Amino acid sequence: MKTVEIKNFELYTTGVISIAWKEKDEDIFINVDLDLAALLKMLKIEGLSYEKVQQMSENQKPLVFKKVTLLLFQDDDKPGQYYTSECMFEDDDLDIFHAEIKE
Repeated sequence: MKTVEIKNFELYTTGVISIAWKEKDEDIFINVDLDLAALLKMLKIEGLSYEKVQQMSENQKPLVFKKVTLLLFQDDDKPGQYYTSECMFEDDDLDIFHAEIKE
């Protein structure tokens, strides 16, 4: 198998990040749009080291956040439909939401 080495590249964070939580005994799982700066901020607030993130990733376990608060918004007329202070990508096949981070 051929190995290709790449140097001097640009990194774009377009991967899908998902969050899950319980609300009134219901499991909720949605995709959120978190850029690299937001992810790093969340890891810093939570006190998660690179080694801990690597360990969780290798074991295919989710990262658990107890100190970080994500702000989503819910339309009163549409329970279960989440919005944020920015926008939702309505044209995407996946529902991806922007999320604000609060300490």
